[in-house]
Amino acid sequence: MEKPYSHRWLTLAIISISGGVSFDLAYLRYIYQIPMAKFMGFSNTEIGLIMSTFGITAIILYAPSGIIADKFSHRKMMTFAMIATGLLGLIMATYPPLWVMLLIQVAFAITTILLLWSVSIKAGSLLGNHEEQGKIMGWMEGLRGVGVMALAVFTMWVFSLFAPDNPNSLKAVILIYSSVYILLGILCWFLVSDGFTAATDAAEIPRKFSLGDILSVLKISTTWYCSMIIFGVYTIYAILSYSTNYLTEMYGMTLVAASYMGVVINKIFRAMCGPIGGLITTYTRLKSPTRAIQLLALVSIVTLGALLMTDESPTSVALGIGLILLLAFVCYASRGLYFACIGEARTPQYIMGTTVGICSVIGFLPDVFVYPIIGHWQDTLPAAEAYHNMWLMGLGATCLVVIFTTLLFRNMRAKEVRDAGANNNITQPTAERAQ
Repeated sequence: MEKPYSHRWLTLAIISISGGVSFDLAYLRYIYQIPMAKFMGFSNTEIGLIMSTFGITAIILYAPSGIIADKFSHRKMMTFAMIATGLLGLIMATYPPLWVMLLIQVAFAITTILLLWSVSIKAGSLLGNHEEQGKIMGWMEGLRGVGVMALAVFTMWVFSLFAPDNPNSLKAVILIYSSVYILLGILCWFLVSDGFTAATDAAEIPRKFSLGDILSVLKISTTWYCSMIIFGVYTIYAILSYSTNYLTEMYGMTLVAASYMGVVINKIFRAMCGPIGGLITTYTRLKSPTRAIQLLALVSIVTLGALLMTDESPTSVALGIGLILLLAFVCYASRGLYFACIGEARTPQYIMGTTVGICSVIGFLPDVFVYPIIGHWQDTLPAAEAYHNMWLMGLGATCLVVIFTTLLFRNMRAKEVRDAGANNNITQPTAERAQ
């Protein structure tokens, strides 16, 4: 029996929020680096090692996470992953030694990347047909942002209730995250389907995934087109993490004011702009997520060109803020749509998870090289030259988005023409016999 409309959106909310907040303990340094050093006894170098341990393991596990999504029950995987992540958080709350923390980070990568990442994206994708992918993925990105923002604000409020030197402050934050993970895991059990009998397009013949299909995924040109689209957008996403540094060094903003801008860009815009991308493809004439990303990339090129020009004489801080906010809007709206390109390209659902995993490995490679390269520029070049190079990197990445959205769109249109021709060949003899 078909689930009611409200059930579908409640399920999407739980899948999205689970997929979003599940990373927060692994990335605890982003907000709580100083308390981690103070209360857990780690040096900044050790905290960096903890982070890189998760990152390296994650890159290795993205591809196999896709196979997990295609072969196993989404309900069981998401439930186990969230509860296991919560239990790992309980161990983390004991302030363990470094070697245990490194093992916890590897385990976090297993639960959040291997067992959850591709599963959550495929489970969300299966809630609609290929025409609804833009709307579903857009809302998925927005709901992730809402969940992350709400939990971050709540835990920061709880943290602030403790005395500055009270070691229980960070412990309380970790315990809240752990409890929320376990609760979300229980909700996943009741709301998420197995994924084996989800509704599919009428023209698609159901079949099971086999390991031999991995090579098939690699041979499909749209896999590489979608990967490079994600790669380009994600490069901009990584670059935007330097907004605080850029505004303080180039425009002389205070660190506090620039930090507030960082919250607006990284938290509020993430929650707002993902759904806007989905709304564009749902309620305007621009129905294609691929076309929407292409047009957003053109806006990004103009914005990056303006940033390159203003760097020559950075006088108006309002203009600098406006351009960065516009770039952030374009980036997050595109992030809400780029996984929709996989569904729009009519990727068969039995290999959807594997395709997401492979696209994630390639698409998220900027995590490996963007930060050390920009950090090197910051350390060795004058600020103006360092950020000029950074925007040039973004411009090159955005040009890749334009190129590969064009290739993907042409591929989809060619496939539609072929399918239409095949249908005509089938129906024409039938019509002749009727005569």
